[in-house]
Amino acid sequence: MKKLVLFAGVLVAVSFASCNGAKEQATQAAETVEAAAETVEQTLEAAADTLTNKVDTLGENVEAAAKAVEEAAK
Repeated sequence: MKKLVLFAGVLVAVSFASCNGAKEQATQAAETVEAAAETVEQTLEAAADTLTNKVDTLGENVEAAAKAVEEAAK
């Protein structure tokens, strides 16, 4: 009987140990996903800034071209 109780105790201990490992893996996976999401967010912000700068530059070039056309037409 003592062996049966000891065996049951070992099974419970192994069960808890394996569940804890799964929780740790899930936690690590969540941290990895959060880090990846942060990297993607930073990349998107940088891309948006780059596009904004390019649009501003394009607008300035269009204005300069329009002025040049007006002056040429005079």
